[in-house]
Amino acid sequence: MYDIATDHASALTAALLLLLFVVAFVGGLRFLSARRVAWAVRVTHVYEAAPSITKLAAALMLLSGGIHLALVPGHEGITGVLFVIDGLGFIVFAIAAFLTTWWRRPAVLWLAATILAYIVWVIAGWETPDQIGIACKLIELVALGLLMRLANPTRRTWPRRLWRATSFPLMACVTTLGIWVGGLAHPDALHAHAGALLQPVAAVATPEEQRAAAKLLADTRASIARYQDPAAAIDAGFKPSPVSNADPLRHFVNSANANAVLDPKRPQAVVYAQTTHGLQLIGAMYQMKRAGQWGPDPGGPLTQWHQHEGICFSPFGFEFSFETPFWTCPVGSTSITTPPMLHVWIIDNGKNGPFAADLDKAVQRQLTGRP
Repeated sequence: MYDIATDHASALTAALLLLLFVVAFVGGLRFLSARRVAWAVRVTHVYEAAPSITKLAAALMLLSGGIHLALVPGHEGITGVLFVIDGLGFIVFAIAAFLTTWWRRPAVLWLAATILAYIVWVIAGWETPDQIGIACKLIELVALGLLMRLANPTRRTWPRRLWRATSFPLMACVTTLGIWVGGLAHPDALHAHAGALLQPVAAVATPEEQRAAAKLLADTRASIARYQDPAAAIDAGFKPSPVSNADPLRHFVNSANANAVLDPKRPQAVVYAQTTHGLQLIGAMYQMKRAGQWGPDPGGPLTQWHQHEGICFSPFGFEFSFETPFWTCPVGSTSITTPPMLHVWIIDNGKNGPFAADLDKAVQRQLTGRP
């Protein structure tokens, strides 16, 4: 559902190097302390005296700070400046955790502000949510939870306890919702919509690909014309999907055509719209047998396959939902990825075109009377 942005890839290397540096630094300190090097003994004592939660929180903030600084070269303007400030701030708080007593509350505010700023950035479209950004927010959420756990127990009045019991889950939910909204409102080049990963293709179709795409459309339209009446499709072996109020489209699937590969005479499914006048045939769907097995694309970028990933499937009611950006599904459901599929719309599909992953929203409203 979320890829790794090209300008974020360097953060993976930075995170790995930073982890190796921290391990080597702690090991070096202990080595020098064992040999009675004065400054190493003092630093090691301070480090060893800190609670385990403090050490983990400091390590997570240091990791987030290193990732932010590694992302600076790929970001210009205010975003790059904020990454510098954010990265240095996290490093300062990671060091202050072992040297001061005042660091916890400012660090909590810094973490919360950073997470909220990211949500604003992705919803506004100034930053695209990807696996690096999401992982960084997960790191910061864990650090935030650890710092809240470090609160002084003698000051835990019931309002403070209520706040600490609700604030962290609320922040996690807001972060997840914000990333979802950003991904849905501003899909990247490989995603037609949440969960739909498009087949990598060339940017521009050649004249031969344009002719091949036109032929595929014409052949599909001619082949499925006999299924204008849904009863004819059922007689031919197509089984209708369950009626759903959430989805105004219905796919009639023919398992006998499962092994066919982009054969207009044997589509894996025909697609109907649920209109006020009954079911109306609007297209066909071709599908491969396995996830990741992209089908032939005679039309190049015009006939681009897509597969749905990050989908949570529940056997109770056969309902689908999207995974959270942190790749978790509701209890009782499991994540699935569908085999690649290609829709061919035999009606005018507006700005989306005849091979789009989705039916154009305006066309859908016109057919079904629903958004």
